[in-house]
Amino acid sequence: MSMNLTVEKETIFIKIKDIINNSKRITITTHVNPDGDAIGSTLAFYNYLKLYDKECRLIIHSPVPYNFKFLPGADEIMQYDEAMDDYILTSDAIFVIDLNDIDRTKSPAETIKKSESNKIVIDHHINPKEFADIYLVDDEATSAGEIVYYLLKSDKSFKLNKEISECLYSAIMTDTGTFRFPRTDGSIHRIIADLIDNGADPVYLFEKIYNTRPARVMKLFGEAFAGIELMADGKLCIMTLTKKHFLKAGAKNEDVEDIVEQSLAIQNVQVGILFSEMLDSDEIRISFRSKGDIFIRDVAVKFNGGGHQHAAGARIYNTPMDVAKKLVIHDVLKILK
Repeated sequence: MSMNLTVEKETIFIKIKDIINNSKRITITTHVNPDGDAIGSTLAFYNYLKLYDKECRLIIHSPVPYNFKFLPGADEIMQYDEAMDDYILTSDAIFVIDLNDIDRTKSPAETIKKSESNKIVIDHHINPKEFADIYLVDDEATSAGEIVYYLLKSDKSFKLNKEISECLYSAIMTDTGTFRFPRTDGSIHRIIADLIDNGADPVYLFEKIYNTRPARVMKLFGEAFAGIELMADGKLCIMTLTKKHFLKAGAKNEDVEDIVEQSLAIQNVQVGILFSEMLDSDEIRISFRSKGDIFIRDVAVKFNGGGHQHAAGARIYNTPMDVAKKLVIHDVLKILK
């Protein structure tokens, strides 16, 4: 569904542009373990600000996933450390994109909370938590990339270029599941047509994001597939990756992206869950996917997570893998019944 450009949203667009115009120093951030929408939408906004010669930094907790490092400006994304606190605290504006809970930024969260900067949220998830001054939120949008597109297009002095078109195309393509998820309607394809007309190459972008994987990633996929567990008469698929699996494959934490998606390709599976141990902490990352009338987000929320109705995530800390799996599976089986 396209963004309804109500008077309220147009007013928010104007407020955001006024903040940008009056800001000398800007910070952009997104959530931990960023996906294609997080990277694509923040980079599109970052490249937009650079066109206006704004001093800005894109600071995130996690490394950039390998398959998005090719996007324009990705080499300028900074992984947070405490030396960046002064920049964040003295920024005139902080843009938080593709999340609605500041704690999901992880390591920069406390510094952002302390900052007296204007804080602006650009997001498409439901139930935002209050921490910002301005919320540009449309939970009917397919992606943060879609909202950033409308925001940039509302600037009559701006013209789409190749770099920004590539970033926005990548954001929307990945968060619509390559244009197959609900809400992928004609208006989304008209946005995509505009991005293609302005330099986004669909073949190139698909190949870079989905068809160019390091060998270690394919080995990790193999480890996940080899241990598949089917439950609830085949409606629930469980995948598990321990630290041993990561070490065996020579993989990194961020290499798990897209693995859980494959579980829904198994016949009869309605819910897929990937449990993966983080290499550098006592933390288990849980990725949920579902389809049809099975809404998995509610389970993720119970474990301090969130996301969309059919795609969500959560984290469990200082808990053995078997205990974490038992807790989560118990709740998932209830919604499958």
